[in-house]
Amino acid sequence: MKFWKYGRAALALMGSIILGMSITCCGVYTSGYMFVTGAQYSQIGAYKIDHDFGYLTPVTGSPFASGPHPVQEAVIPGGRFLAVLNEGSNSVSIYTIGGAGVLYFQANYSTSGSNPISMTVSPTGNYLYVVDQVAPDGSGRGDITVFSIDPSIGKLTLVTNANTFNTNGSQLPYFEVNYKPVQVITGSASAATGAGGSFVYVLDSAYAASAGSGVPAACLNAPAGSPCTVPDVFLYQINNSTGQLTLTQNAPLVLNTLPGAASTIYSSGQYVWIADTANGAGSGRILPFTIGGGGVLQTLVGGPVNNPSTVPFPDAILASSNTHFLYVANFGPGPITQPNSNISAFTIDATNGQLTPLAPDIYPTGAGPIWLAIDSTNQYIYSVNFNDNTITGKVIQQTTGQLSPLLKGSVAQPTVGQPTYIAVSGRTY
Repeated sequence: MKFWKYGRAALALMGSIILGMSITCCGVYTSGYMFVTGAQYSQIGAYKIDHDFGYLTPVTGSPFASGPHPVQEAVIPGGRFLAVLNEGSNSVSIYTIGGAGVLYFQANYSTSGSNPISMTVSPTGNYLYVVDQVAPDGSGRGDITVFSIDPSIGKLTLVTNANTFNTNGSQLPYFEVNYKPVQVITGSASAATGAGGSFVYVLDSAYAASAGSGVPAACLNAPAGSPCTVPDVFLYQINNSTGQLTLTQNAPLVLNTLPGAASTIYSSGQYVWIADTANGAGSGRILPFTIGGGGVLQTLVGGPVNNPSTVPFPDAILASSNTHFLYVANFGPGPITQPNSNISAFTIDATNGQLTPLAPDIYPTGAGPIWLAIDSTNQYIYSVNFNDNTITGKVIQQTTGQLSPLLKGSVAQPTVGQPTYIAVSGRTY
């Protein structure tokens, strides 16, 4: 599998900001741009999205230099700034997005721990939450570094932990989570559902205790069933005014799967889905949940849903903007070839959230699709493919959710080497 997500346990939330429509009257229009991080040469590929046909045109000056080993991006609300997470330097880089999609480097901001692998913007758009795999205290656990965002200039400011202190009496610069975190997302629910508020969810994939390299000393040879070896979802409640994270009275949600098998977590509205690569009909499964009181994840009626039997290793999840359809990127078993690299598709029941496979239920992509994005008009879905360094675009049939090839443009657009993430932005002029 991918050296940077499984071998080194990096990455996992879709950081796209969806704004606006295509061209309108009176000189007001929206330009859509796509940004792709590449680990091989530490680059960011930038593309203009054609809203009529979905094809991509490289932005002038693309690719742009990033920090070492970029693993994820997030477009700051407003579409003026791009945050890029660099695993190789334990930092977040902020770029200004120019009017033509050109990126201009602004500043770097260090995370509190090491091996940062995922980040997400708060529901209010005021805070950035970054997950490090290795917390500074040597416990073997991970941590969340919190930054406040100045939306006018893109500046980040560290938010310290008001509830936990160092031995010298100062506030800790992080919030601890469990073992081998691979992704962070935010979710919110209305008070009518009994949830009330906004929450941070961290998917902790856990360690196979005797795996050798990469296993922290605190977890090496830990007995089965210890916290080191149990995948879970760690929950914090967000203070929307300060960005502070507070532990609820609820314990982390323990996942019934193997260490390292929980690959990604995604939230859309009242539902949360987790991809499990170890269980199901030989090809993994999707674990569906609703957000209950206090942000607790409750298993959806009907339970886990098997991925189609011919599409192993589900790796990324994305719902259509109307939340009628769910798409899953399946990495496939081979490092180069792509017989089982594709997107599987499901309908989402409007009343109970249950998933039903579409017919057809799988659509081919490039080799090793690692992340998904939908353009700002909700017409096109794109996968970025790690093994053959390409982007695959498809048209979304709005009433059925089925996918078809783009009417114009390359089936497999070349992109930066070893792409790790894809984000989409829209700017209105």
